[in-house]
Amino acid sequence: MDNYNVKYYKYDQNKFPFSEIVKDIYETNDLSKIHLLIDNLSNKNLFTNQNDDTTLIHSIFYKKLNSGWKEFTSLYYDFIKMIMEDVYKDKSIIYQASPTFRVQLPNNIAVGGNKKDLPERYGWHKDTDEEYNHPNFEQNFILPLTNSSDTASVFIETYPNSDEFIPAKMKVGEFFQFNGGECIHGNKPNETGKSRVSLDFRLVSSNDYDEVSSKSSRLTSKKFVVGGYYNKI
Repeated sequence: MDNYNVKYYKYDQNKFPFSEIVKDIYETNDLSKIHLLIDNLSNKNLFTNQNDDTTLIHSIFYKKLNSGWKEFTSLYYDFIKMIMEDVYKDKSIIYQASPTFRVQLPNNIAVGGNKKDLPERYGWHKDTDEEYNHPNFEQNFILPLTNSSDTASVFIETYPNSDEFIPAKMKVGEFFQFNGGECIHGNKPNETGKSRVSLDFRLVSSNDYDEVSSKSSRLTSKKFVVGGYYNKI
């Protein structure tokens, strides 16, 4: 069964070696074993929105990124430019200034949940929900850094309000697009024994961008405008 809300694209890994440069900062040849850096397997508590990016693994990535990681930031900019030209067929694009680093550890989820969530859909959400405040003109993109499937993947609604969900095919060398503002998406506890590592980012067509309607992110406090949450090529 296909999910027509999700569009898959291939890219040149030699030109955009995201997995390799992320492996370097962790000194590993296998990002799916990145959980071995921390003692998480005995922790049965699922992430919340307050702590899903606070592990040692996250801190290593963001410390490197915030210190001026030119190799990565240049690669990210060039990748966005490639999508602008090849996917959007445009000469300008508005994009998430810094990508979000996601890690789904064994026995856990990648994106935390809230107390009001149903147990079977803990952390499942639309980005336009009030806990996140994203504008509805965004498109979500995910760039897998590990081959991940089943409970180590993202379950995405097939179309708005369908209440049918299919896990994305997460392969290194591919990225995919979906409407996360209108379609519910989330994780199941990861029972694969391997970690899923990926990059999330959002793009906005210049024609769709509406600065007046933009709110601020509840999680980062950044306003969804160019010069805040977004940059523009």
